Amino acid sequence: MSHFVHNTLSGLKKLLDNNEQMKTISEEGEVYTVSCSFNAPIKITEIEMFERENNIKLPEDYKAFLTLHNGARIYESIDEDGDKLGDGLEIFSLDEIKEYQEIEYLSEHGIPIAHLLNDCYLILDTEKLKSGNPNYLCIMEFTELSSLNLNFEIFLDRYIISQGEVFWSWPIYTAENYYRTR
Repeated sequence: MSHFVHNTLSGLKKLLDNNEQMKTISEEGEVYTVSCSFNAPIKITEIEMFERENNIKLPEDYKAFLTLHNGARIYESIDEDGDKLGDGLEIFSLDEIKEYQEIEYLSEHGIPIAHLLNDCYLILDTEKLKSGNPNYLCIMEFTELSSLNLNFEIFLDRYIISQGEVFWSWPIYTAENYYRTR
């Protein structure tokens, strides 16, 4: 199976200016300036060592990301003064994953690989990984864990296409309830 992580990230990088910034459009026409930054790649031997230490086989699409970038910040907002606000999607490096694994309420559900929004984490569900379930990605919003029914590369692709919006909640918004939730 080939993975399209590289193509998704290449497409995003083509939209960035020389400062790794771009304009995005959000819900209801709001325009923002965001920044995207990418860590250097990691060697496959370091990924294999992490897998041995955690007695887990990481999914191939996620490993493809790590071999391109051992962590990234995607769609981090920039304020009017040019300061980064620390939001957006923060995909952890392997070293950062090890730090987040120390947080019990995160690691008891799997491997935390990213932080987004105010207090949400992307979690690799290790039970699903071990059973071969391709829909292994979960989101923990505060303390509630929900399956996204996605893998990493589909989540990343949709997150980038939606310009950092909460695409996984879109099906619950209808013309009847959209305006009541605002």
